[in-house]
Amino acid sequence: MKWQIAAGMFLVLGLIVLTLGLALSEMPRMELFKASNDARAVESGALLFENSCRACHGPQGKGIEGVAPPINAADLYDGSRLAAVGWSGTTEDYVRNVIAAGRPVPSAGTTYPQRMPTWSDRFGGPLRDDQVDSLVAFIMNWEDRALAEGGDAAPPPVVEGAVGTDLAVSLPEGDAVRGQQLAEGALGCSGCHVLADVGPAWNAVGDQPGVGTRAATRFTQDDYTGQAADAQQYLVEAVVQTNAFIVSGYPANIMPQNYGDRLTGQDLADLIAYMNSLR
Repeated sequence: MKWQIAAGMFLVLGLIVLTLGLALSEMPRMELFKASNDARAVESGALLFENSCRACHGPQGKGIEGVAPPINAADLYDGSRLAAVGWSGTTEDYVRNVIAAGRPVPSAGTTYPQRMPTWSDRFGGPLRDDQVDSLVAFIMNWEDRALAEGGDAAPPPVVEGAVGTDLAVSLPEGDAVRGQQLAEGALGCSGCHVLADVGPAWNAVGDQPGVGTRAATRFTQDDYTGQAADAQQYLVEAVVQTNAFIVSGYPANIMPQNYGDRLTGQDLADLIAYMNSLR
């Protein structure tokens, strides 16, 4: 009988030791699982950012002047931007809220476009909750680097041989493919004119033709206030003299005012060739 009691005690002690061993090994395993899961979320978020956010906020989240603010910036993570807008929660919650619900009006004191699109399907956008979480994870992944670097947005480069603002400027032959790359990349045009309706749509919508077709007649309309004499001059004006003619329903000053200083003649020719291809 005694040996049975002893065997039972050894069995119980063995189970206790085994349970403790499993418990001790579970924490590192869970930490490894969490790290792996976080890495996958950041990777998924990076792809979502490239497809949905890059056109406005720039390839590294440093912002595009006159289009959208930097989000890879120290003031987002050190609390100063949150304090300026009266946000009392965490940075992560702020980022999630802005992505999910969008921004119906720009931040006070800024000249960015009228709104940021709503992205969460809870509010009529295209992204599921897990996709919003992945996008948040990717943006928060910038925190340490942004704080270390000071988070300053890269200033627009000084362009040698900039095209200026003359509507009658002589332009080289344009490359529509490169123009599309400029619109979707460095200039951020697609963020407002293709991906969202911040500015007039470039693509054909309903009975409204694309910008390439509209340019041929826009400068002849009764409400036209610019100085263009033909379709090319109209498109030049639309890029380098953005307030010369404001399309009905849109406010002034929502486009950058310095494209004439930022674009070469070839850049402008390529961009116009792309716009002309959208019929």
